[in-house]
Amino acid sequence: MTTNGEFAMVAPARQTDPSLQDVPRGMLAAAALLIGLASLIGLAGLATVAAALATAARRWYSRADLSPADLARLKWEQAKAAAGAGSGAWRETELAKHTPRSAGATR
Repeated sequence: MTTNGEFAMVAPARQTDPSLQDVPRGMLAAAALLIGLASLIGLAGLATVAAALATAARRWYSRADLSPADLARLKWEQAKAAAGAGSGAWRETELAKHTPRSAGATR
């Protein structure tokens, strides 16, 4: 009962209900610190990989005898030739190993 004579609706706290007091704050702080350190180490690794890839690309380009446009055209032609050869081999294998349904159907 309150001071003015009314009943207050207060749910009693049960010992089985979770509480923020149950959370060990020290462990949370340590976890946050470790996550932060791991993130910094990961970013350093990412920067190292990017630098290595940039160096490799620069060395590869310096060895190329073609201009960038000619090199791109050459690689495009190589990709088209590889795709054509692959699709042709796929088609030949499919026809050699599997007969179409329409060829085996009798009416």
